[in-house]
This record gives sequence, C-alpha cells and structure tokens, in this order.
Amino acid sequence: MKIKLMFSLLLIILQFNAFAQQQINVIKKPTWNIRASYDSRYGSKVDLSGNAIAMIVDVPQADFAVVTIDDKLSQKWLTELSGFPMAIGKFKNNIMVIAAADRSYFKSFSNQFKAYLLEEKTGKLISEKIIYDGSKDFVETPEFFFSENGAYFKMATRLTALKRKVHIGLPVVGFFTALKMDKDFNESQSYTVIDFNDKLEQIQKMEPDMPDGDTWKASCGDDGSFIISTVDASKGKCNVAIYLSSSPSPLKTVSIPVDAFNQEDISSITFASSKKTLINYIGIFYKNANKERSTLIARIDFNNGSFTSTKEVFDKAHIKELQKSFVPANKKFDDLHFSDAKDMNIRHISEYNNTLLVTISPKYSVSSSHGSFTSEGSVLMNGYDTQMKPLYHQFLPRAYLSRSMGEGSDVSFNQTENTLRILANQSDGGSVATMYAEMDLGSGTINKINMIPKDDIKSSYYANTESISWLNNSFVIPFVERMGIFSKKVDLQLLQLKY
Repeated sequence: MKIKLMFSLLLIILQFNAFAQQQINVIKKPTWNIRASYDSRYGSKVDLSGNAIAMIVDVPQADFAVVTIDDKLSQKWLTELSGFPMAIGKFKNNIMVIAAADRSYFKSFSNQFKAYLLEEKTGKLISEKIIYDGSKDFVETPEFFFSENGAYFKMATRLTALKRKVHIGLPVVGFFTALKMDKDFNESQSYTVIDFNDKLEQIQKMEPDMPDGDTWKASCGDDGSFIISTVDASKGKCNVAIYLSSSPSPLKTVSIPVDAFNQEDISSITFASSKKTLINYIGIFYKNANKERSTLIARIDFNNGSFTSTKEVFDKAHIKELQKSFVPANKKFDDLHFSDAKDMNIRHISEYNNTLLVTISPKYSVSSSHGSFTSEGSVLMNGYDTQMKPLYHQFLPRAYLSRSMGEGSDVSFNQTENTLRILANQSDGGSVATMYAEMDLGSGTINKINMIPKDDIKSSYYANTESISWLNNSFVIPFVERMGIFSKKVDLQLLQLKY
C-alpha cells in the first residue's frame, strides 16, 4: 500500500515538473536597471523583428537609455538619451521613443515632448525633434498611440484647468485645495489629436467634436482610426464616435443604450480593436439603475453603424453561481478569491482568434501605519463570439498583494493559434510567485497551469507583467524589486523560458 502511495505521489510530481517551463537563459546582474516611471502605461519595451526586444532602461551616465537584446539575451546595442521617458513603440521601420523635457514631482511635466527615432538593427540615432510644446501655465495630460506594425503614431493631449504650481495647504485648507485641484484637473479647456510623419512633422491636427456625455475615453483602431467614447447617464446612452481624417467631425457616431445609475458610477471604459476594418469593441463597467455592478460589452461595426451587445449583472446570486462553476485545473490551483462586486472592474479586453476575451477581477487598496497596499483577487475570463454570445466563464485563481501603485498586478496574455498563454503574479507568503497557464480559446479549458521556477531569481522580486516579451519559441520575464515612493530606478533580473 505504501509503495503504491509513493508511486502515485512520484507520478504527480513528475507530471507537475513536466508542465513546468524549461529555463534557457538568465541575467542576474545586468549593467543597466529598469526605469521606474510613473507613466509606464505608455510602455517600457517593444518586441522587434528577428526575435529581439528593445527596452527603456536606466544607466549611470545618462537620463535613460534604450537597449536591445536578442532571443539569447545577448545585448546587441545600447543608446543613451536625455529627458524623462514616456513611451516606446514602432514607427515605420524604426524604434520611436517619447520623452518629456523634464519632470517635477509637484508640478507634473513641462508639457514639452521630444521624439527620438532609432535604427532598429544598430540603435543609431536617426533623428530627434521636439514634437509638442504645450502650455506653460496649465497641466496637460498626453496620450501616445502606436500601431503594432508601426504604420502610424498619434498623440492626443487634454489641456486641463489645473495650474502648474505647487499646491500646499494647511490640513483643513488642504482638503478644500484638493477638491479644487480635482475639479480643475477634470475640467477640459481643449482636446487635440495630432498625427505625425516619419520626419516627426505634424501632418494633421484637430480638436474633435466630442459626442455627448461626461465620462469619456479615447483609443485608436488597428486601421489608424481615432475613437472617442462617452457615457451620458442622464440619457442612458454610450456614444462612440470614429474619426478618420483631420476633420473634427466624426465619420460616424453609434449610440448604445446603457442603464447607468448616474455619471459618477461609471467605473471604466475599455476598448479593443478587431482585425477587421472599422470594427471595434467596447467594455463598460458601471452601476446600473438597480444599483448593481454590471458590464456592457459591445461589438461596433462602423461600416454600417450597427452594434451587438451583451450585459452581465454581478449581484450576489450571480457571483455565487460563478464560484460554484469553477473547476480547478488541478488541486494546486483551487483557491478562488472572487466575492465582493464593489471592488470588481474590467482589467483587459482584446480579440484573439475571433474570440473576444474580457477579464474582470476585484481590486482594492488599503492604507495603514505599515504603508499602502493594493490587493487583487482571482481573474474571471469571459469569452464571446463575434455576435457577443457568451462562450464560457473561466477563472485564473490567484491572490496578489502589491504596493499602492499596483506594481505587477496586471495579467499578461499571448495568443498562438487557438492557445492563449497567461502569466500572472501571486502572493506566496512574504515573496511573490509567478503563475503560467495555457487556455484553449474556443472552449475556455485550462490545459496547463504551473508556477514558474525561480531558482536563479531573488524571491522578493516580482514579474513585471506589463513588460513580458513573447518570442517565437520562448518568453522573457523581467523580474524587478519593489519600487519606493520616490524611486527613479529599480534592480532587474531577466529570465528566459521555453514554452
């Protein structure tokens, strides 16, 4: 009996190890560090042709640098640049980097932005130019849009009513100052969209006619279209407008009914672009007329102005139903943290192989004498077909605790044919574990799930999931240390694994 039990345990161990990824390369002490940016949502790395990666990094003798490594983690080139790095992407056949002229912690950016064009193979600086010189008196909020294939680069900037000055007040006065700052920041004086050519010249500039509504979000389609979506809760509509040229008037505006409770209860608006021309997706998380947390997911066809939508209400009964439906892929991954609707929100929306994937997870921040922390629960993954018919609910079971900035809380996805590869961090006592899974896009079945072996990586480091590079036969994970409040750089280790 004992022999049979030992044999069974050995079989389970061998089976688990067979699922684990094989380490190819590791860099424990690079000569550069990862750049700690408050604006990392614009990207800190880009995947290049020839299975290479370009990353924004910190170096001792310059403001920052761009480094390229190949699929063997060998450094190909490093180019030092000046300014405060904001974004990196492909533009035409080159690498494009956007940097702010400077950054004041209290006053925000100087509203002057420079673009660098680097040759992909050599890192040679082809050109550099100030592409935008904005307001000296008011805070602006810039956005940068790159296409995956480098076909276009757009910049959008919103001029707020918040003045660029240090806002300091006494405790009571400070409260009212904060309210005034928030009001001024949310007030828009203008909104401008700019297109650039490969000489870094502004070729189109417009202030788009905004659709009705207060809560709004902008995005770009893969076809180069510019999209603005607003929610007008008082009229029960989500208005989505698409712009194709320098004309401020939208080519078409599509209105979708949404039963929002009020304007303040719109938690998020997210976009995804289809591979088909003039077709896009939108996801809204909000509180409905019954004060229940809900999603509205819609597929919009701007060719004819039509849409198909679906809704999901996350009341207590539905959450319990979802929890009961969860079938763990194996017993090592059966701890589900998905219960409180008030902390839920859409985290990711994207089209993979004609399947729209929308992920939802609970996330909340707490403050104590020990500091501020962000807690994130398990991830619900919803699949939809092209008619917005729900295909499946699936869970990625995890619980992750990070600092207040939510470092490493995002989930990384990569699709190859009908397989979706998933990478996410998970708390493991005082350290961080990293989970890898493979899911069938058609059925939602988890075919593989395991923890990434981190024998050569410091246990306190977490995977920077925003910067995973998915290569042809392997993937590269940057593991970084925790970021301090005023950190400008953090130590980095790179781990390369086979699929």
